Amino acid sequence: MIVYYGFQKFENEMLFQYRWKSSHVLTQTNKVLNERLAKEQQRSPVDYFYSKNTNNSQSFIFSPTISPLTNDREPHYLEDLHGLIGYFNITDKKHFNSPLLPDLDQVKNNAEQLPFGSQSIEQRLLKINQLKTILTENNFLQAEINLDSLNQNKLSGDKSSAVTQASNFQMLETKNQQLIFYRNALINQQSSIQGFIVDKDKYLYQIMATFIRRAGYDNKVQVQLVKKYQDDFLHFYQYDINGQGKASAKISNKVDNSLVTRPLFEGELISPFQNLSLKFTTSDLPLGPATSFVLLFIIVLSLVIITGTIGFYWLGVKQIALAEQRMNFVSSVSHELKTPLTSILMYSEMLKSGMVPDQKNQQDYHHFIFDESERLSRLINNVLQLSNLSRNQETVEPEYVSIDILKDIIQSKVSTLIAKNNFQLNFIIDEKTPENTQAFIDLDAFAQIVINLIDNAVKFYNAAKINDLQRQKVDVIFSLDNNASNKLNFSIKDYGPGISNSQLDKIFELFYRCGNEMTRTTSGTGIGLALVHQLVIAQGGEIQVSRHQQGVSFDLSFVARQS
Repeated sequence: MIVYYGFQKFENEMLFQYRWKSSHVLTQTNKVLNERLAKEQQRSPVDYFYSKNTNNSQSFIFSPTISPLTNDREPHYLEDLHGLIGYFNITDKKHFNSPLLPDLDQVKNNAEQLPFGSQSIEQRLLKINQLKTILTENNFLQAEINLDSLNQNKLSGDKSSAVTQASNFQMLETKNQQLIFYRNALINQQSSIQGFIVDKDKYLYQIMATFIRRAGYDNKVQVQLVKKYQDDFLHFYQYDINGQGKASAKISNKVDNSLVTRPLFEGELISPFQNLSLKFTTSDLPLGPATSFVLLFIIVLSLVIITGTIGFYWLGVKQIALAEQRMNFVSSVSHELKTPLTSILMYSEMLKSGMVPDQKNQQDYHHFIFDESERLSRLINNVLQLSNLSRNQETVEPEYVSIDILKDIIQSKVSTLIAKNNFQLNFIIDEKTPENTQAFIDLDAFAQIVINLIDNAVKFYNAAKINDLQRQKVDVIFSLDNNASNKLNFSIKDYGPGISNSQLDKIFELFYRCGNEMTRTTSGTGIGLALVHQLVIAQGGEIQVSRHQQGVSFDLSFVARQS
């Protein structure tokens, strides 16, 4: 939820920025439009005539009072208004004036005195005809007025002093995508309509494209120029950023449907463009460059939280398992200590009090007391030895020992256990194993390993109550490793109940025992196999357990040599 609302916040912030940028584009566009119209509004109405003063009709051609709009070589005429077609003045819808040329007769009679070349005069005449055609088509000028009527409306006196009134500009859009800006003026008591005509695409595109390009969006944005209260559109201005990060704005007559899914802003242009509005749209909003950092931070934070959660979970699981192990250990050790101690005390008291006069029974009780004492000693030694190994205080001193000596150690350590439980101990030496093979082993540690493994085999076989004399045996196998001649494999295989797959990975864990501590029938503390594993590792060996159809085998590997 935090991440979701965080990204919602980023999206709202980016939407606000895009709306502000779009609003700024509209504001700047209106500002420029207003400045240009204000500049034209301040222009003197007599500037729309070729000459501003006609008192001296013979010298008007060279008069310094010629309209500033006459000279098309001045930058203001060609560049101030992009897409400018020309200026005009109309009196009584009949008489047309233009600052481009004086009246037609004077053009014909004094062409050589005009400050223009013949080619320039021809171009001016063509532009005048274009102006007249546009004005005629839009009812500003009567259709029957021809070129001969050019400047037939003679004005006398100082026109600049004769102007009494000029209204604000209004705008008319033609069907040929031109904009006619016009105003009413009163000159020498004569009413005139004067103004200028521009190509709409060039005029508006130059203004809007500049500010759209400067807006600095982070992705594509489409600006639609629409007519108010109409579904019709005029043009689309599409903002884009190239591979080098440079912004561009192009005009198009076709909508990009992928850029209309997210409305951003819509606003009207100023008067006299109030029937036009700009509509800003885009696709999905980018979340901004800061979002990448925040997203990375959220990912890292999430990973830390997830890792921490998993870590605390496993720590809790391990603590619970450790607590359970401790409980099991206390329960098993208590049972393992209490039972033999109780028996020893009972038989000792019986012998001490003279309650057992029979010599044979006394001997049996003495043997029982000895066996139980030995069992207690072995249990205590296992606990102490495992504790020392865990603290790296137990030191083993391996040496190279022959297989015959290992057989003798095994026989001496487990013969009583084997005989007592009617088991059979089989020694199997692979025929490929040389007689002079020696294993790098600590004899005391090896004896401890063998006693624990064979005691487990006998104990679990009896607990399973298997009634099969063929399986009442333990095999001790010696063989060289097939992959390394300097490795001696030593296996102890039983034919008891075996173990499940789920127990294979846990069998060497400290305090682990199969089943529930309160209901199991086998004795033990769960540290025997953990001790075996630690002793094997301490001697530089390896140990694995493998399941068989009957029983399991513990496979040990030690460094070996041939003497």
